Amino acid sequence: MFHLIDQIATLTDQRDRVALDTALVHVLTELLRPVSVTLYMVVSDANDQRWLPQILLRQGHALEVNDPLHADFRLLERIENDAPRQRCLGVNLPVVVEQAEGLAGDCLTCLPLFAGHDIGEKGAIEIRSVVRLDPMALASIERVLRIYRNMHSMFMYSECDALTGLLNRKSFEETFYRSLREDPVPSVDLESPREVGSPPRRRVRLGEQFWLAMVDVDHFKRVNDQFGHQIGDEVLILVGRILKSTFRGYDRVYRFGGEEFVVLLRCPDAAAAMLTVERFRQKMEQYRFPQVGSITVSVGLSSISAADAPDVVCNRADQAVYYAKRHGRNRVCSYDDLVQQGLLHEDVRDGGVELF
Repeated sequence: MFHLIDQIATLTDQRDRVALDTALVHVLTELLRPVSVTLYMVVSDANDQRWLPQILLRQGHALEVNDPLHADFRLLERIENDAPRQRCLGVNLPVVVEQAEGLAGDCLTCLPLFAGHDIGEKGAIEIRSVVRLDPMALASIERVLRIYRNMHSMFMYSECDALTGLLNRKSFEETFYRSLREDPVPSVDLESPREVGSPPRRRVRLGEQFWLAMVDVDHFKRVNDQFGHQIGDEVLILVGRILKSTFRGYDRVYRFGGEEFVVLLRCPDAAAAMLTVERFRQKMEQYRFPQVGSITVSVGLSSISAADAPDVVCNRADQAVYYAKRHGRNRVCSYDDLVQQGLLHEDVRDGGVELF
Protein backbone atom coordinates (compact mmCIF):
# COMPACT_ATOMS: atom_id res chain seq x y z
CA MET A 1 0.00 0.00 0.00
CA PHE A 2 2.75 2.47 0.98
CA HIS A 3 4.59 1.64 -2.25
CA LEU A 4 1.48 2.59 -4.25
CA ILE A 5 1.12 5.85 -2.28
CA ASP A 6 4.75 6.72 -2.98
CA GLN A 7 4.23 6.14 -6.70
CA ILE A 8 1.08 8.28 -6.73
CA ALA A 9 3.03 11.04 -4.97
CA THR A 10 5.49 10.91 -7.85
CA LEU A 11 2.67 11.85 -10.25
CA THR A 12 1.52 14.79 -8.15
CA ASP A 13 5.08 16.16 -8.03
CA GLN A 14 5.05 16.95 -11.78
CA ARG A 15 4.57 20.48 -13.08
CA ASP A 16 3.85 20.00 -16.80
CA ARG A 17 2.20 17.47 -19.10
CA VAL A 18 5.39 16.12 -20.63
CA ALA A 19 6.83 15.35 -17.20
CA LEU A 20 3.49 13.88 -16.11
CA ASP A 21 3.38 11.46 -19.07
CA THR A 22 6.95 10.35 -18.38
CA ALA A 23 6.21 9.89 -14.67
CA LEU A 24 3.16 7.75 -15.49
CA VAL A 25 5.26 5.30 -17.50
CA HIS A 26 7.89 5.14 -14.73
CA VAL A 27 5.25 4.61 -12.02
CA LEU A 28 3.54 1.75 -13.87
CA THR A 29 6.93 0.14 -14.50
CA GLU A 30 7.82 0.35 -10.81
CA LEU A 31 4.46 -1.05 -9.72
CA LEU A 32 4.16 -3.93 -12.18
CA ARG A 33 7.72 -4.80 -13.28
CA PRO A 34 6.42 -5.64 -16.79
CA VAL A 35 8.40 -6.34 -19.95
CA SER A 36 7.52 -2.86 -21.24
CA VAL A 37 5.12 0.08 -20.88
CA THR A 38 4.25 2.30 -23.85
CA LEU A 39 2.16 5.47 -23.81
CA TYR A 40 0.40 6.00 -27.14
CA MET A 41 -1.31 9.22 -28.24
CA VAL A 42 -3.66 9.57 -31.20
CA VAL A 43 -2.55 12.28 -33.63
CA SER A 44 -4.46 13.35 -36.71
CA ASP A 45 -4.16 14.99 -40.09
CA ALA A 46 -7.70 15.87 -41.19
CA ASN A 47 -9.63 12.57 -40.84
CA ASP A 48 -6.50 10.41 -40.83
CA GLN A 49 -5.80 9.26 -37.26
CA ARG A 50 -2.63 7.43 -36.25
CA TRP A 51 -0.87 6.05 -33.19
CA LEU A 52 2.13 7.93 -31.88
CA PRO A 53 4.28 5.80 -29.49
CA GLN A 54 5.16 8.80 -27.37
CA ILE A 55 6.98 7.15 -24.46
CA LEU A 56 8.41 3.63 -24.18
CA LEU A 57 10.20 2.03 -21.23
CA ARG A 58 11.50 -1.55 -21.47
CA GLN A 59 13.17 -3.64 -18.82
CA GLY A 60 16.88 -2.98 -18.82
CA HIS A 61 16.67 -0.14 -21.39
CA ALA A 62 16.74 3.64 -21.25
CA LEU A 63 13.54 5.62 -21.64
CA GLU A 64 12.62 6.27 -25.29
CA VAL A 65 10.64 9.38 -26.23
CA ASN A 66 9.04 10.36 -29.52
CA ASP A 67 8.11 14.05 -29.40
CA PRO A 68 4.95 14.71 -31.48
CA LEU A 69 6.53 17.93 -32.71
CA HIS A 70 9.17 15.89 -34.57
CA ALA A 71 7.38 12.66 -35.50
CA ASP A 72 6.92 11.78 -39.18
CA PHE A 73 3.16 11.36 -39.46
CA ARG A 74 3.43 9.31 -42.65
CA LEU A 75 5.27 6.52 -40.82
CA LEU A 76 2.86 6.24 -37.90
CA GLU A 77 0.55 3.25 -37.58
CA ARG A 78 -3.07 3.92 -38.57
CA ILE A 79 -5.44 3.76 -35.63
CA GLU A 80 -7.53 0.99 -37.20
CA ASN A 81 -4.48 -1.22 -37.72
CA ASP A 82 -4.11 -2.02 -34.03
CA ALA A 83 -7.28 -3.76 -32.88
CA PRO A 84 -6.51 -4.04 -29.11
CA ARG A 85 -5.73 -0.36 -28.70
CA GLN A 86 -8.63 0.73 -30.87
CA ARG A 87 -11.02 -1.53 -28.97
CA CYS A 88 -9.92 -0.26 -25.55
CA LEU A 89 -10.74 3.28 -26.70
CA GLY A 90 -14.07 2.17 -28.10
CA VAL A 91 -15.28 0.40 -24.96
CA ASN A 92 -13.38 2.58 -22.45
CA LEU A 93 -12.21 -0.57 -20.69
CA PRO A 94 -8.99 -2.61 -20.46
CA VAL A 95 -8.44 -5.07 -23.31
CA VAL A 96 -6.23 -8.11 -22.73
CA VAL A 97 -4.63 -10.13 -25.53
CA GLU A 98 -2.70 -13.34 -25.03
CA GLN A 99 0.36 -13.13 -27.26
CA ALA A 100 1.47 -15.79 -29.71
CA GLU A 101 4.25 -18.02 -28.46
CA GLY A 102 7.72 -16.65 -29.17
CA LEU A 103 6.93 -12.96 -28.67
CA ALA A 104 8.70 -11.13 -25.85
CA GLY A 105 5.94 -10.80 -23.25
CA ASP A 106 3.13 -13.35 -23.25
CA CYS A 107 0.33 -10.95 -22.41
CA LEU A 108 -0.66 -7.56 -23.78
CA THR A 109 -2.93 -5.24 -21.75
CA CYS A 110 -4.28 -2.02 -23.29
CA LEU A 111 -6.01 0.64 -21.20
CA PRO A 112 -7.61 3.94 -22.28
CA LEU A 113 -5.61 6.91 -21.09
CA PHE A 114 -8.53 9.31 -20.79
CA ALA A 115 -11.54 7.05 -20.16
CA GLY A 116 -14.58 9.11 -19.27
CA HIS A 117 -12.72 12.39 -19.80
CA ASP A 118 -14.00 14.48 -22.70
CA ILE A 119 -10.87 16.56 -23.25
CA GLY A 120 -10.45 16.25 -27.00
CA GLU A 121 -7.46 13.92 -26.70
CA LYS A 122 -7.21 10.17 -27.14
CA GLY A 123 -4.51 7.82 -25.96
CA ALA A 124 -3.76 4.37 -24.58
CA ILE A 125 -1.36 2.66 -22.23
CA GLU A 126 0.03 -0.64 -23.53
CA ILE A 127 1.60 -3.00 -20.97
CA ARG A 128 3.44 -6.14 -22.04
CA SER A 129 3.92 -8.66 -19.26
CA VAL A 130 5.12 -12.24 -18.86
CA VAL A 131 1.87 -13.26 -17.18
CA ARG A 132 -1.67 -11.93 -17.32
CA LEU A 133 -2.20 -9.01 -14.93
CA ASP A 134 -4.41 -10.04 -12.01
CA PRO A 135 -7.43 -8.02 -10.75
CA MET A 136 -5.37 -6.43 -7.97
CA ALA A 137 -2.81 -5.17 -10.50
CA LEU A 138 -5.56 -3.80 -12.74
CA ALA A 139 -7.13 -2.03 -9.75
CA SER A 140 -3.77 -0.42 -8.91
CA ILE A 141 -3.37 0.74 -12.50
CA GLU A 142 -6.84 2.30 -12.41
CA ARG A 143 -5.98 4.20 -9.21
CA VAL A 144 -2.82 5.53 -10.81
CA LEU A 145 -4.68 6.51 -13.99
CA ARG A 146 -7.35 8.31 -11.95
CA ILE A 147 -4.67 10.52 -10.38
CA TYR A 148 -3.01 10.97 -13.78
CA ARG A 149 -6.30 12.08 -15.37
CA ASN A 150 -6.97 14.59 -12.60
CA MET A 151 -3.47 16.04 -12.93
CA HIS A 152 -3.78 16.12 -16.72
CA SER A 153 -7.08 18.01 -16.46
CA MET A 154 -5.48 20.61 -14.20
CA PHE A 155 -2.63 21.12 -16.65
CA MET A 156 -5.12 21.43 -19.51
CA TYR A 157 -7.04 24.04 -17.54
CA SER A 158 -3.91 26.11 -16.91
CA GLU A 159 -2.51 25.76 -20.44
CA CYS A 160 -5.67 26.28 -22.50
CA ASP A 161 -7.72 29.33 -23.37
CA ALA A 162 -11.05 29.24 -21.53
CA LEU A 163 -13.09 30.57 -24.47
CA THR A 164 -11.76 28.64 -27.47
CA GLY A 165 -10.11 25.61 -25.84
CA LEU A 166 -6.91 26.35 -27.78
CA LEU A 167 -3.53 26.50 -26.10
CA ASN A 168 -2.85 29.82 -24.40
CA ARG A 169 0.10 32.16 -24.53
CA LYS A 170 1.48 30.79 -21.25
CA SER A 171 2.20 27.40 -22.84
CA PHE A 172 3.71 28.84 -26.03
CA GLU A 173 7.29 29.48 -24.95
CA GLU A 174 8.00 25.93 -23.75
CA THR A 175 6.62 24.42 -26.95
CA PHE A 176 8.61 26.91 -29.01
CA TYR A 177 11.91 25.81 -27.47
CA ARG A 178 10.95 22.13 -27.84
CA SER A 179 10.57 22.75 -31.58
CA LEU A 180 14.21 23.84 -31.76
CA ARG A 181 16.06 21.46 -29.49
CA GLU A 182 17.39 18.04 -30.33
CA ASP A 183 15.79 15.28 -28.28
CA PRO A 184 18.18 14.34 -25.43
CA VAL A 185 16.89 10.76 -25.32
CA PRO A 186 16.52 8.14 -28.06
CA SER A 187 13.37 8.47 -30.14
CA VAL A 188 11.13 5.69 -31.33
CA ASP A 189 11.60 4.12 -34.75
CA LEU A 190 8.45 4.38 -36.85
CA GLU A 191 9.74 3.00 -40.10
CA SER A 192 10.01 -0.74 -39.71
CA PRO A 193 6.95 -3.00 -39.50
CA ARG A 194 6.57 -4.87 -36.21
CA GLU A 195 4.44 -7.51 -34.58
CA VAL A 196 1.44 -6.32 -32.58
CA GLY A 197 2.65 -5.64 -29.06
CA SER A 198 6.35 -5.70 -29.87
CA PRO A 199 8.24 -2.55 -28.82
CA PRO A 200 8.95 0.17 -31.39
CA ARG A 201 12.54 0.57 -32.52
CA ARG A 202 14.47 3.74 -33.12
CA ARG A 203 14.44 6.25 -35.93
CA VAL A 204 16.27 9.39 -36.99
CA ARG A 205 14.81 12.83 -36.34
CA LEU A 206 13.03 14.66 -39.17
CA GLY A 207 14.82 17.41 -41.04
CA GLU A 208 11.75 19.62 -41.53
CA GLN A 209 11.69 23.25 -40.46
CA PHE A 210 9.33 25.02 -38.08
CA TRP A 211 7.32 28.11 -38.94
CA LEU A 212 5.23 30.56 -36.96
CA ALA A 213 2.02 32.01 -38.36
CA MET A 214 0.37 34.94 -36.60
CA VAL A 215 -3.34 35.34 -37.37
CA ASP A 216 -5.33 38.52 -36.77
CA VAL A 217 -9.08 38.73 -37.44
CA ASP A 218 -9.82 41.66 -39.74
CA HIS A 219 -12.14 44.42 -38.44
CA PHE A 220 -13.01 42.45 -35.33
CA LYS A 221 -13.84 45.62 -33.39
CA ARG A 222 -16.66 46.24 -35.86
CA VAL A 223 -18.10 42.82 -35.02
CA ASN A 224 -18.16 43.62 -31.31
CA ASP A 225 -19.54 47.12 -31.89
CA GLN A 226 -22.25 46.04 -34.33
CA PHE A 227 -23.32 42.65 -32.94
CA GLY A 228 -22.14 42.69 -29.32
CA HIS A 229 -19.43 40.88 -27.41
CA GLN A 230 -21.41 37.63 -27.14
CA ILE A 231 -21.50 37.29 -30.94
CA GLY A 232 -17.85 38.36 -31.00
CA ASP A 233 -17.00 35.50 -28.66
CA GLU A 234 -18.90 33.09 -30.91
CA VAL A 235 -16.83 34.29 -33.85
CA LEU A 236 -13.59 33.65 -31.93
CA ILE A 237 -14.77 30.14 -31.01
CA LEU A 238 -15.52 29.37 -34.66
CA VAL A 239 -12.18 30.82 -35.79
CA GLY A 240 -10.51 28.45 -33.32
CA ARG A 241 -12.42 25.50 -34.77
CA ILE A 242 -11.45 26.43 -38.32
CA LEU A 243 -7.82 26.68 -37.23
CA LYS A 244 -7.94 23.25 -35.57
CA SER A 245 -9.64 21.64 -38.58
CA THR A 246 -7.18 23.17 -41.06
CA PHE A 247 -3.89 22.46 -39.35
CA ARG A 248 -2.66 19.01 -38.41
CA GLY A 249 -3.06 17.42 -34.99
CA TYR A 250 0.66 17.72 -34.26
CA ASP A 251 0.80 21.43 -35.16
CA ARG A 252 0.23 23.76 -32.20
CA VAL A 253 -2.55 26.36 -32.27
CA TYR A 254 -2.70 29.14 -29.67
CA ARG A 255 -4.94 32.04 -28.81
CA PHE A 256 -2.69 34.88 -27.68
CA GLY A 257 -5.55 37.13 -26.65
CA GLY A 258 -8.35 39.15 -28.22
CA GLU A 259 -8.56 38.33 -31.92
CA GLU A 260 -4.93 37.24 -32.22
CA PHE A 261 -3.97 33.59 -32.81
CA VAL A 262 -0.63 31.88 -33.38
CA VAL A 263 0.19 28.59 -35.11
CA LEU A 264 3.46 26.71 -34.69
CA LEU A 265 3.71 24.37 -37.67
CA ARG A 266 6.26 22.05 -39.26
CA CYS A 267 6.75 22.05 -43.03
CA PRO A 268 9.51 20.87 -45.39
CA ASP A 269 9.98 24.29 -47.01
CA ALA A 270 8.65 27.84 -47.34
CA ALA A 271 6.30 26.96 -50.20
CA ALA A 272 4.60 24.21 -48.18
CA ALA A 273 4.23 26.50 -45.16
CA MET A 274 2.73 29.25 -47.31
CA LEU A 275 0.33 26.81 -48.97
CA THR A 276 -0.88 25.48 -45.60
CA VAL A 277 -1.51 28.94 -44.17
CA GLU A 278 -3.14 30.13 -47.41
CA ARG A 279 -5.54 27.18 -47.21
CA PHE A 280 -6.67 28.42 -43.80
CA ARG A 281 -7.13 31.98 -45.11
CA GLN A 282 -9.33 30.68 -47.92
CA LYS A 283 -11.45 28.63 -45.49
CA MET A 284 -12.00 31.73 -43.40
CA GLU A 285 -12.94 33.78 -46.44
CA GLN A 286 -15.47 31.17 -47.61
CA TYR A 287 -17.06 30.50 -44.21
CA ARG A 288 -20.32 32.27 -43.37
CA PHE A 289 -20.47 33.16 -39.69
CA PRO A 290 -23.96 33.15 -38.12
CA GLN A 291 -25.46 36.67 -38.08
CA VAL A 292 -22.12 38.23 -39.04
CA GLY A 293 -21.54 36.74 -42.50
CA SER A 294 -18.08 36.92 -44.04
CA ILE A 295 -15.00 37.48 -41.88
CA THR A 296 -11.43 37.51 -43.13
CA VAL A 297 -8.00 37.28 -41.53
CA SER A 298 -4.57 38.77 -42.10
CA VAL A 299 -1.70 36.37 -41.52
CA GLY A 300 2.02 36.90 -41.04
CA LEU A 301 4.41 33.98 -41.53
CA SER A 302 7.99 33.69 -40.30
CA SER A 303 10.55 30.91 -40.42
CA ILE A 304 12.17 29.79 -37.16
CA SER A 305 15.90 29.22 -36.84
CA ALA A 306 17.84 27.56 -34.03
CA ALA A 307 19.12 30.90 -32.70
CA ASP A 308 15.68 32.55 -32.51
CA ALA A 309 13.93 33.59 -29.31
CA PRO A 310 10.11 33.44 -29.17
CA ASP A 311 9.65 37.22 -28.97
CA VAL A 312 11.92 37.76 -31.99
CA VAL A 313 9.95 35.36 -34.20
CA CYS A 314 6.62 36.74 -32.98
CA ASN A 315 7.83 40.26 -33.78
CA ARG A 316 8.76 39.21 -37.32
CA ALA A 317 5.40 37.55 -37.91
CA ASP A 318 3.62 40.55 -36.39
CA GLN A 319 5.40 42.89 -38.81
CA ALA A 320 4.20 40.72 -41.69
CA VAL A 321 0.63 40.94 -40.31
CA TYR A 322 0.96 44.72 -40.11
CA TYR A 323 2.11 44.81 -43.73
CA ALA A 324 -0.86 42.64 -44.78
CA LYS A 325 -3.30 44.98 -43.03
CA ARG A 326 -1.69 48.05 -44.57
CA HIS A 327 -2.06 46.49 -48.01
CA GLY A 328 -5.69 45.39 -48.17
CA ARG A 329 -6.10 42.75 -45.42
CA ASN A 330 -7.38 39.21 -46.15
CA ARG A 331 -3.95 38.01 -47.22
CA VAL A 332 -0.94 35.99 -46.08
CA CYS A 333 2.42 37.74 -46.02
CA SER A 334 5.75 36.07 -45.39
CA TYR A 335 8.24 38.13 -43.43
CA ASP A 336 11.15 36.40 -45.18
CA ASP A 337 9.70 37.15 -48.62
CA LEU A 338 8.99 40.78 -47.74
CA VAL A 339 12.57 41.30 -46.58
CA GLN A 340 13.94 39.57 -49.67
CA GLN A 341 11.78 41.74 -51.93
CA GLY A 342 12.92 44.91 -50.17
CA LEU A 343 9.42 45.67 -48.86
CA LEU A 344 10.59 45.33 -45.26
CA HIS A 345 14.02 46.28 -44.03
CA GLU A 346 15.33 44.74 -40.83
CA ASP A 347 17.61 46.82 -38.64
CA VAL A 348 19.95 44.15 -37.25
CA ARG A 349 21.17 46.50 -34.52
CA ASP A 350 17.92 46.50 -32.57
CA GLY A 351 15.61 44.14 -34.43
CA GLY A 352 13.42 47.01 -35.60
CA VAL A 353 11.65 46.81 -38.94
CA GLU A 354 10.99 49.66 -41.33
CA LEU A 355 8.21 49.49 -43.93
CA PHE A 356 8.82 50.92 -47.39
